Amino acid sequence: MVLKRRINRTLQLLLSDLSDRALVNANQWRAGLGEFVETGLPPVPSDLVIATMNGVMGDSLEERKSRLAQKMAFSSGMQPLSLDPITLAGQLSLPQSRIVICVHGWCMNDSQWQRKPHDHGRNLAKFGYTPVYLRYNTGRHISSNGEDFALLLEQLIAAWPCPVQEIVIIAHSMGGLVSRSACFYASRHQVSWINQLTTLITLGTPHNGAPLAKLASWAETRIAAVPYLQSVVNLTRLRSAGSKDLSLGTICHSDWQREPPPPYPLRPPLPEGVACYAVASCLSKHIQDERSRRIGDGLVPVASALGEGDEQQLAVGFPAVNQCVVGSVNHMGLLTHPFVARRIEQWVLANSG
Repeated sequence: MVLKRRINRTLQLLLSDLSDRALVNANQWRAGLGEFVETGLPPVPSDLVIATMNGVMGDSLEERKSRLAQKMAFSSGMQPLSLDPITLAGQLSLPQSRIVICVHGWCMNDSQWQRKPHDHGRNLAKFGYTPVYLRYNTGRHISSNGEDFALLLEQLIAAWPCPVQEIVIIAHSMGGLVSRSACFYASRHQVSWINQLTTLITLGTPHNGAPLAKLASWAETRIAAVPYLQSVVNLTRLRSAGSKDLSLGTICHSDWQREPPPPYPLRPPLPEGVACYAVASCLSKHIQDERSRRIGDGLVPVASALGEGDEQQLAVGFPAVNQCVVGSVNHMGLLTHPFVARRIEQWVLANSG
């Protein structure tokens, strides 16, 4: 009760201050909230809290060098993986030459894949793949995470206990944008792993962006589910760099570094020689209904998840036969739905050497 009263009182003061100040003082308010986050949360907040806070204000946490800022890292078997070859060999009981990398979405972390009894990465272990999970700060710019992912994966492959023959990436939501960005910067930096990448699968990824109001509402729901964060729902007004990029589908540095920014994000081509797939879903079972497709999975419209083009921007370029729309599945349901799992298996095995 003492902690809750302290949090409520601090947030009341902060929110009152925000309403009284002009928007030019938003950075000042962010700093004040950052101070609250550092001192008002429990010494060891849950992974759920940390992942959500990173999605909402992860760029600010990184700037402050906060203890809560998620560092990019790989994990397997729920343990962080070392990039030292000897240590890594000791961490992996049966490392395979085929690796499947799972990349989580906004306000999430690598533990999101272990939902209920299913895990898309672990499910492929029976076919000879070692599942690896990326954790990253989802409040940072998507392109910053993408470039870091490209370079970090090169280090992991160099340290892997056996030669890597095949890499598969399965990415959910924002993770698909981060993965496309990683492929783009892998080519820019001429890293070798891009030559082993055979399959890229995106699940509910907002390639054309996602309605910000829906994203904010979803984040508020997650925050409100944590007892000592129920008063922090107004945090979503801050809009981290990552959430801004997510709302637009931005994957390149130039889209946010240029002033003024371009009206539409760049569309780098999908990685050459890689089989790329896109899965979308509808809350309704009527997947051909126009209204159902606009609503999509509750967060991402079908057209965005498939990266469709229009009169204002080019299509991402997923071949029609590599697109899939599932009915009666919400955004998070894409992580566990049996039909999605079977389709992933079919696609991965069809491209396996």
